[in-house]
Amino acid sequence: MRWLYNLPTWSLALLIVALFLGLALLGLSFTHRRLHRSGAADSIDNGTVGWFFSAVSLLYGLLLGLLTVAAWGSYNQATLIASQEASATAVLYRDLAAYPDTTRDAMRKQLRDYLTVIVTQSWPAQRQGFLPDSETVVLNQLQKRLLHQRGLTNEQLVVHSETLRAYNSLIDLRRQRQEALKNGVPGVLWLVVLLGAVATIGFSYCFVVVSYRLHALLTGVLAGMIGLLVFLLVVLDHPYWGEISVSAEPYQLVLTTLMAH
Repeated sequence: MRWLYNLPTWSLALLIVALFLGLALLGLSFTHRRLHRSGAADSIDNGTVGWFFSAVSLLYGLLLGLLTVAAWGSYNQATLIASQEASATAVLYRDLAAYPDTTRDAMRKQLRDYLTVIVTQSWPAQRQGFLPDSETVVLNQLQKRLLHQRGLTNEQLVVHSETLRAYNSLIDLRRQRQEALKNGVPGVLWLVVLLGAVATIGFSYCFVVVSYRLHALLTGVLAGMIGLLVFLLVVLDHPYWGEISVSAEPYQLVLTTLMAH
């Protein structure tokens, strides 16, 4: 379903809402006429149907609400991870100031290259659900230089220890970002969401409404609201995918303000 996230946000919203609305009205047109022609409408009590409908819609609403809150929490967590990774890069960049000039300039350049790769390559790829290997190449080069430092003074050795700690923190945050890129609502939960939508909309067909237009209006509003909630869940499901995704601004900010010179 990655292709959904390649669509503009307005187009994705229109597609999902239109799909729910179209299927709901198609099902209503099939059942409404048959319900009234068969005479079964005379034996239906709207009060009883309403009680069951309220129970089903309440349970379904709770499910969508809990999933949306969980997805929003994951989105905020992904935003925090990106901000912390950018901060860890800034800390590492400043720690490198204690190294000899030649070594310092080379490692700082590699760190700038790392942020440049994130902003120009990784983020556009992440919006499509992919993560290029360019980051790994740059980090491996930086790690090789860090682990082969020789002839450092006692003061520089203290800073070197802190630099390695900052580098390890950067690696850990990058790993968390990679995991967040792949995480999402499990398929079984999506199945429950779709079956719940079918059950909720299907129960709305059981009400006896003489006017088909009024019945279609009520069912359409219900289907449209469910479609909007499902659209919100889809957008928040993968924080790094699509237009509404975590921004690369923290990395860009570090790159332009701290590493510009």
